[in-house]
Amino acid sequence: MNKKRWIAGLAAVLLTVFAVAGVRHYRWSRLTTAEKAGTITEKMARRLDLNAEQKGKLYTINLEKLQAIETARQSGNHDRNSWKQLHEQWRSDVDEILTPEQRRKTGCHSS
Repeated sequence: MNKKRWIAGLAAVLLTVFAVAGVRHYRWSRLTTAEKAGTITEKMARRLDLNAEQKGKLYTINLEKLQAIETARQSGNHDRNSWKQLHEQWRSDVDEILTPEQRRKTGCHSS
């Protein structure tokens, strides 16, 4: 009896986790490119304590990256190397905007 309850409880937890993940993905897929860029930028702003000028520049960079991703997906012109190159360019552009302290907070490309 205990084993059945344990299995039922585990199944309920797993169903809940997958349902939440599905809802999150569904909501994300319904956002426009501009809304996605805004969401990413706001998360970065909170984590990195960005000023208004940095937020504006990062929004533009994030929007350009998301537009490039959508264009590549729609045209079918994408592979692992192009994604990697796109991300590296985005990372380089972001690093130019951040202060050394903010770059340390990201855990990547610290200078």
